[in-house]
Amino acid sequence: SSRFGERHMSSKNVYRSNAENCLRMAQTTGSDHDKPFWLNLAQSWLQLAEHSARSGAEVETSETRAGADSH
Repeated sequence: SSRFGERHMSSKNVYRSNAENCLRMAQTTGSDHDKPFWLNLAQSWLQLAEHSARSGAEVETSETRAGADSH
């Protein structure tokens, strides 16, 4: 059984999904202070996805997506 927000996918896809969530947060935040944080975090997730793709680390993983409620 999996918790809400948890998906079985490759680590590269988890990283990209997290990046998309961070970009969405950057677009919807009402705070000019928070926007750079979300954009930098999205960039970090994308760099991890690229590294994962280059290294061939396509292992199946069960990760909680960024911003998902894990309770």
